[in-house]
Amino acid sequence: MAHPLEDVIRGADRFVLIGDSSQGRFPATSFASYVSVGKPFYTLDLGGLTESRGKAKGHRVFTSVSELPEDRGDLAILWVTPHVASRAVELAHEAGCTRVWFSFKTGHRDAVARARELGMEVVEIGRCPVYYMGEKIGACAAHTALVKLTGSYKRPPQTDADAKHRELF
Repeated sequence: MAHPLEDVIRGADRFVLIGDSSQGRFPATSFASYVSVGKPFYTLDLGGLTESRGKAKGHRVFTSVSELPEDRGDLAILWVTPHVASRAVELAHEAGCTRVWFSFKTGHRDAVARARELGMEVVEIGRCPVYYMGEKIGACAAHTALVKLTGSYKRPPQTDADAKHRELF
């Protein structure tokens, strides 16, 4: 039986990855992982970045919801600092996303509450979606192995913003 988060990330035809390069939260490693395995997604950057950087540099990054293609899917993955997480939730909602995954250090309680007020399903607060994709590359493979070794991988999705976060393991 698959973990519920495996079903979320593997079952998403497309998703919107929201980061903020102006706050050092452009998810370059995860971005490269999604590109390397051919996972379709679009990236929206709150900091104005128009091209990806890191190992998968040169791919288009969008700076507004209006630029995003229509086939963007219903899942938003947030990689922002907690103080702009509510803004990222608003943009995800504007983009038509009905589910939101708060990645490392993103799940501020106000942002989680706002997502719920907007009728969005909170699928996870704290863990990286790359853990659950099935295919791992480089640093993500080592990190996923550590998460599995500690037992955190098998734990149910974390959806309580006030609970202790298990972001790294």
